[in-house]
Amino acid sequence: MKQMLFATLLVLAGPVAAQPFSKSMAECAGLYAFGRDYIGTDEVAYLLEFGQAKWMNAAILRAQTEGMAEPASYVDAAMMAKYEEWKAKGVLAVFTEEFGDWMDYCRSFANAQDIDLNPA
Repeated sequence: MKQMLFATLLVLAGPVAAQPFSKSMAECAGLYAFGRDYIGTDEVAYLLEFGQAKWMNAAILRAQTEGMAEPASYVDAAMMAKYEEWKAKGVLAVFTEEFGDWMDYCRSFANAQDIDLNPA
């Protein structure tokens, strides 16, 4: 089902509605930041913090190649917007199927972009 969701999102997005990869990367960073702030265990929080940092670095590098005028500011704004969107849903949002689906999307996207989200 999650693969079907990913495929459906790609079809619906299409070339007209596609956003820069850097923004998608920044949004994944925001999702990881939200999860980090609301997950109770230190181990999971560390993994999410690590993932957020990897997403932020990848997003800034990608924004530079996309020609964004101020890559770090652009990425930070996109990350914070996604963080605030999830924060508005409430603390229990981390336990929803929607959150899980978006985390699956981010992991799949990371894999496709060769972003290693696992600390060595």
